[in-house]
Amino acid sequence: MSKKIMFNHFSKAFCVFLLSLILVSCAANSTLNASLIFTPHPLEGRECVVLVHGLWRSGFAMRSIASDLEDHGYQTVSVDYPSTQKKIPELVQGHLLKSYDDCLQTGAEKVHLVSHSMGGILVRQFLQDHALPIGSKVVMLSPPNQGSELSEKFGDSWWYQWIAGPAAVSLSATQDGIISKLKEIDEPVGIIAAYRDWSLWPDAWLPQPNDGTVSVQSMKLAEMDDFILINSGHALMRYNDEVQNQIRQFLALGEFAR
Repeated sequence: MSKKIMFNHFSKAFCVFLLSLILVSCAANSTLNASLIFTPHPLEGRECVVLVHGLWRSGFAMRSIASDLEDHGYQTVSVDYPSTQKKIPELVQGHLLKSYDDCLQTGAEKVHLVSHSMGGILVRQFLQDHALPIGSKVVMLSPPNQGSELSEKFGDSWWYQWIAGPAAVSLSATQDGIISKLKEIDEPVGIIAAYRDWSLWPDAWLPQPNDGTVSVQSMKLAEMDDFILINSGHALMRYNDEVQNQIRQFLALGEFAR
């Protein structure tokens, strides 16, 4: 065999080897990225998100989620309301409504609502009388949609009323509570449920699985469009990367990544 033929064979073999390495590398990258969540960025300034915190918190409690959304092209407005001082309809009228109007005044074409814990009940109360712009969506993080078991158990106690306030005490599915008064909402709703593999509370107080504050079963809504479980605690889920990724996923596509 001549040197020229040998060189040609060697060149072809080397090219095949190099191409194989490239294909293997691409396949590896494809496998690696398959589990990552991809969500398109909204057109700059066209979508605004109202963030609604939960009990014993302030607007700053949603800052981590707000920063993540802003990094991906959303405008945000965080509601800041006195969660232990007034009833839920009063909190909606005096605080959530203003923040919603602030979002509208940015010129955004879509106004989404993202809530944590009791903030989800404020969102539902707001949506009893208001409709979001077309294409807007709602994401709730561990909301007590069927009522708070802890509020139902201790709501009549003076010490719980003093610590939690009238809004939290009303988180009951009984006739006197707010849950039974809320009608189904029309907007697309995605619920992210945190849960832990252990519980501080007896099952009689807070059924498992739960996130330490709300049971997973109580977080569900009949009209929800999607529901996903994420291993986390009730408060810390706001800082969870997967939670923040799933929020953007639902806002963009109307479903969570699996």
